[in-house]
Amino acid sequence: MKAILCALDFSSTSGEALKEAMKLANSKQSRLTVLYAYRLLQPKGTSVAEYRKQEELKASLEFDLLLKNNGAEMSVPVEFIIEIGFLSDRIESHVNRNKVECLVLSEQLASTIKEQQGLSFEHFMASHNIPVVIVPEALEVS
Repeated sequence: MKAILCALDFSSTSGEALKEAMKLANSKQSRLTVLYAYRLLQPKGTSVAEYRKQEELKASLEFDLLLKNNGAEMSVPVEFIIEIGFLSDRIESHVNRNKVECLVLSEQLASTIKEQQGLSFEHFMASHNIPVVIVPEALEVS
């Protein structure tokens, strides 16, 4: 079974991206894989192992909260993956190793990938030959 891949960074737009990914996964009856990538930067006074443990616990708690706040009834399996590295590299690795039907990410994350790769986001995604849904930032109502 193919999966919908949703990349998150826990910014204010992550909830919207997760909601769209959940809707898509439910409508297609696909698995939903949620990917969070972080850089392994060791702060002073903390071991690498302790930093990693803290980051992954924090990410798990934030994901649980996002799921609770944005989770419509899911009729498909949801898998949360935490990986170390640049998001663009982790997406590429996941797409190459797994059957991915579609990538969902926020507009903010799409711009981050541009910065990491030094090339256009369109070029990055075209090389992976999968559809991409970019969730725009919510418009502020005044």
